[in-house]
Amino acid sequence: MVGVKFSGRLGNQLFQYYFLMYLKSRNNKLTYFFPNPHHAYLARYFDLGAFHNVTLQSKLYSVFTRMLPKVFSFKDIYVQNFFSPKEFTPQNGTIYNGYFQSDYYIKHLPETFKPRLHCEFKEQFEKQFGDVFKKHKTIVVHIRRTDYLAYGKRDISLPVEYFQRELYAIHDLDQYQVFFVSDDMDFVKKSFPQKPNFIFSQNSEIIDFQLIMNADVAIISNSTFAWWAAYLCEKENRVIAPKNWFGFRIGREHPKGIMTDKFEWKEVITD
Repeated sequence: MVGVKFSGRLGNQLFQYYFLMYLKSRNNKLTYFFPNPHHAYLARYFDLGAFHNVTLQSKLYSVFTRMLPKVFSFKDIYVQNFFSPKEFTPQNGTIYNGYFQSDYYIKHLPETFKPRLHCEFKEQFEKQFGDVFKKHKTIVVHIRRTDYLAYGKRDISLPVEYFQRELYAIHDLDQYQVFFVSDDMDFVKKSFPQKPNFIFSQNSEIIDFQLIMNADVAIISNSTFAWWAAYLCEKENRVIAPKNWFGFRIGREHPKGIMTDKFEWKEVITD
């Protein structure tokens, strides 16, 4: 048996889910499980196939998998994100701990599988924003701020000038409907002047996710939530992301492998 532990919120859980799928593709004769499925809520939003749809929302399965490490002996393997992603050969009796924040493991799957949102959430988005996205070109600016101001005693929030510079550099900006998505909308409203085509949007997280996912242009913060929303876009989109991610202040990519070739990576200028 091989386990992959969930840690973090929606974006990180998607990376961990894909890492389990990657391990399974390397050796499908072993049994794979999440030792803490109660921590995850990605099955609430995504169709992950019959087995994971049921098990990740089952209290009985959660009790069962939490008992496994107490009954059987497992070796914990900690995968650090200071190093570049690498191949893994799964070994029986191991539990993997890490964030696996890279599309390296996605690209190494034999078949590309993208989780699809449950119909009810797609219908909610269509009802609220369907007409706007069909009739207009759209930009979504995602600004994560509140918890990033003191994240592990560090400020990893991006300077607002990064978002301003990248937004105002877009040609024919007035031809777009521009949505702002943020956990600190008061700050955003003070940082961007009111304009007829600026929309300061406050919605549930899964609606915000779909705003980013459906944008023609997405300007994202260093958030795995936004990374996945932009990555799962089904049309040809443009994604502008902060170069080096969490390492923008020191000029080194962190975590290693986060900088997918699907995005445009822009320098973040700091004081």
